Amino acid sequence: MMNAIWLFLFCGGILAAVVTDRTALIFPSVLAGASDAVELCIGLAAFLGIWCGMLRLAECSGLMIKVSRLVAPLLRPLFPDLPKNHRAWAPMIMNVSSNLLGLGNAATPFGIKAMKALDEDNKEKGTATKEMITFLALNTSAVSLFPGMILGFRAEAGSIEPTAIIIPSLLASLCGLTASLLTAKILAKWGGKR
Repeated sequence: MMNAIWLFLFCGGILAAVVTDRTALIFPSVLAGASDAVELCIGLAAFLGIWCGMLRLAECSGLMIKVSRLVAPLLRPLFPDLPKNHRAWAPMIMNVSSNLLGLGNAATPFGIKAMKALDEDNKEKGTATKEMITFLALNTSAVSLFPGMILGFRAEAGSIEPTAIIIPSLLASLCGLTASLLTAKILAKWGGKR
């Protein structure tokens, strides 16, 4: 679907240039955009390398374990029907902890493992359980205490104060988390009655 949207926008831009007799601007604009994209990617690669290194140090120093211990009691009330010794707990806790630290890339494999573990007990294959829906809502809201990639984008784009979005980002993601969890709970109750 996204490919179709991008193709539509690209073709629409070319058509607009032809209609307004500005075809001479097409190729210089395309080359300038490509050049800017490469420059942005190189800057982000440097930022991502530094950030991943710092987070690897946090992992090796035990910070991830400490964050996981803080997260575990917060998750238990969201999954009251999931046994305490279920194999999905560890990847779910690591997923949420990774998201909290701004490690979206590291959170993804844990999220996949958690979903697979939750699906193993699923009696109706191909249908999401209440726990799967709740975890998906929790994972997609991805509350982050330090949105590293967005800060990298802002710094690379020349923002004077790239960290100014930390508090608004946290508040917005908490609102999104609340809305997604409420929706998941409402839909789980509604779906259970059917």
